[in-house]
Amino acid sequence: DIAYSISSVGRAIIQKVIQLNIDMLGPAPIPFAYLVAGSLARNDQTAHSDQDNALLLSDEYDEQLHGAYFSQLAKQVSTDLDECGYIYCPGDVMASNEKWRQPMKKWLTYFNQWVNSPEPMALMYSTIFFDLRCVYGDFNLFKALQQSVKDMIKNNRIFLAFLAANAQQNKPPLGLFRRFVLEKHG
Repeated sequence: DIAYSISSVGRAIIQKVIQLNIDMLGPAPIPFAYLVAGSLARNDQTAHSDQDNALLLSDEYDEQLHGAYFSQLAKQVSTDLDECGYIYCPGDVMASNEKWRQPMKKWLTYFNQWVNSPEPMALMYSTIFFDLRCVYGDFNLFKALQQSVKDMIKNNRIFLAFLAANAQQNKPPLGLFRRFVLEKHG
């Protein structure tokens, strides 16, 4: 319940930061969805979380016409979130990184590569980006991406087996009598 409440506050902060920046930049030239990943997407954010976010752009995206707007929006949102206490992602999984600010067709290419070539880096990105949540913008754009990804993995037994094996690498911290082992020092 506490993590859910912290996540709700985090989403509200991000939404307000995005809206303030759009107010300064003007309306977006094409539909987009601002996405969060990781703990915020799973509603288990803690008091000290980093940023994990991305921009899903409509396939109308043209770098020449729209690139500067979305680059500026993403960089300013990341800077503002850092000033609010949400530190920059150490792995640079943020919309301010051009790699994670892409049109739908590019995102589908990413997911296709991760699902059909389940090597360690692909599995890492899968575990990050399968936990996406739209916090601002065109929710239907996000739902279309989500449905395409579900269709992609639905019958892909090899990928699902690799994903399950990867999940088993992270053992829960259980001690005697199957109780959680807690750190003694914060």
